[in-house]
Amino acid sequence: MSDSSEDRGKRFIRYRVWGGIVAGLLAIALVWQGFELFDDDSRTVPEVRWGVAQDQDGVGIMVNKSLADRTNFQKERFVSGPSPDSNEPRPSVLNDRVLFTETTIDEPSDLLTRTWQIPDENTLDMMQPARRVIGTSSLPYVNANLLQRPFARDWRLVIADFTTHLGAISILGFSFLLALFLAVRGRVPISEGKSGRTVKRFSVLERANHWMTALSFIMLALTGIVLSVGVTLFQPFGDRVLGLAGWISTWGHTIFAPSFALGILVMAVLWLRQNLPTRLDLHWLARFGGFLSSQDSTPSARRFNAGQKLIFWSAILGGLIMVATGVSLLFPFYWLDLTGMSWAMMIHAVIGVLLIAIFIGHIYIGTVGMEGGFWAMWDGDVDVNWAAEHHDLWFQEIKNEDRGQPL
Repeated sequence: MSDSSEDRGKRFIRYRVWGGIVAGLLAIALVWQGFELFDDDSRTVPEVRWGVAQDQDGVGIMVNKSLADRTNFQKERFVSGPSPDSNEPRPSVLNDRVLFTETTIDEPSDLLTRTWQIPDENTLDMMQPARRVIGTSSLPYVNANLLQRPFARDWRLVIADFTTHLGAISILGFSFLLALFLAVRGRVPISEGKSGRTVKRFSVLERANHWMTALSFIMLALTGIVLSVGVTLFQPFGDRVLGLAGWISTWGHTIFAPSFALGILVMAVLWLRQNLPTRLDLHWLARFGGFLSSQDSTPSARRFNAGQKLIFWSAILGGLIMVATGVSLLFPFYWLDLTGMSWAMMIHAVIGVLLIAIFIGHIYIGTVGMEGGFWAMWDGDVDVNWAAEHHDLWFQEIKNEDRGQPL
């Protein structure tokens, strides 16, 4: 073996220590994000009220003048203007259903001038639960004639609250679980240690396509996060930094999309047949790949185990959905109407968040989570003991094909 047991033990303890530190930091971030989710200061809840616009101090903009004018217009002529002498009409009786109850005029005792607080039939119709209302418009813009659309409230809630806060919680939460797993379980070692002999696992084409797809996705994820929550991240640094980040991310998100789409398609051609589900995968999943305990032996697997197949299908199916919705957003209203565009944006955001969380797990397993796994996709070779331990059936096939040649 190239490493002594003592050296390997020290290195693996360091992984646990760093896993604990990262888990602690992520736990703090999770608590903060949970507080932000429930503190009500940034929830996207539409305000439904009948009144006058408020300025920054909460005072109605010219409220006295506007309400005084409105009141005068609704007063009887014998009160507000010249008219023949007549008997003053009896005040209307206010019912329990009023638009607002605050005292906003100088003469609160004047029931006659307060009767306009009572909603009439037309006003009540406007205050009913929103319905899709389409009018007539001469403006040359798509959907310019759409006056009311209830689905927009749900869309805004999903985009601004669900995707932002719950998306952050899912990413931070999954990362926290991985760091905690590393602290408790430690790095998955090669049981027999490194043998010093290697076997070819991935070709140059497979590795080049993997890294092109991976780097494209990372750039899409980073630019997508800036486009989604860039104001929160960059506004403290000033408008210039925010504008520059937004400009770079807007173009970057479009630039890296074609290479990601190409990588997904090539990946499907190269690995689709080897990632089809088999009964062997159920046995692997039932034992969680043997990762839960250092005493548990690794279940048998061919070239790709069940965990890697889940990553593959997440990349293929999720990636295709991201490409389809992304192209639809890139060419608005070419084949989707406004409702379709809204669904495309919501699906794009939610699937993007889920893929980020999933690929964080993939990166963890391929780097700090498992000894020897990273080199499979870096230079294409893996240690013989690693291959025999994690992909024994595939390793046996390789030996049978290369019988008589030294490994």
